[in-house]
Amino acid sequence: MARRTNASCLGTAVKAYLLLNLWTAIGYALALPVTLPDLMASQDPPLHVKGPVQYAVLYGVPVVAAAGVALFASRRRSVSPWAVVVRAAAVLVLGQIAAHWAAARFDTPVWSARAMAQCGAAGLTAFLCLVVVRRWDDRNLPSGSRRPGPGEIWHAVVPFRDNEGSKERYCVVVRSRSHYVEVLKITSQNKDHRDDHIRMPNDGWDFTSGKDHWVEIGLQPLRVPYQNFTDVRPKGRCPRQVWRRLRAENPAPAASAV
Repeated sequence: MARRTNASCLGTAVKAYLLLNLWTAIGYALALPVTLPDLMASQDPPLHVKGPVQYAVLYGVPVVAAAGVALFASRRRSVSPWAVVVRAAAVLVLGQIAAHWAAARFDTPVWSARAMAQCGAAGLTAFLCLVVVRRWDDRNLPSGSRRPGPGEIWHAVVPFRDNEGSKERYCVVVRSRSHYVEVLKITSQNKDHRDDHIRMPNDGWDFTSGKDHWVEIGLQPLRVPYQNFTDVRPKGRCPRQVWRRLRAENPAPAASAV
């Protein structure tokens, strides 16, 4: 079993810190119509938002932040512009509700404490919206229109291992990542004489040739971006005995890649 190293633990901690700051910043942007008037009202004498520029900033920044979250949540799927608009509106409204709830719940005399609670509530709400949207896309889009999963056989533009370039071919998905998929190449050329390939029975996923194929084993998986997959659904599943062998030769790393 792979062990976590100090470097991997440090990398995970840095990623967590950066993500926390990112969502705090998003929460601050979404909660701006609540936090900024609160800050201005606490001044002596109290200040008020005036003029079109100030109002544009006060309400424009949350709209931009909500649109950014909606676009980021929808980047893995081809969704209509109206769907992105609806998602952005949901993030904006729910973020405002969360900020107002925090303002009423944490009614302390210290503005910074109130603002932190409001920003945290809005940021957490935006993150939950992101999770819900991605799970909705994965489960409710038309059949096959989803992320490639481990153990599935797909057709994609796969890069060559030894030189530049790529080629459309079958591949076995080993792991799914945020921006790409790790795959092992499948070939129809006889590789019985090589130790880095094993025979893969054709259990109905290649109707064109109908022949057995060979899949890489013991090699580093190749990275294929999601947009490089040529189909919207898998061709089939890797035969069980072959998949067990591939998993044994390609264990999951201790620290996930981005």
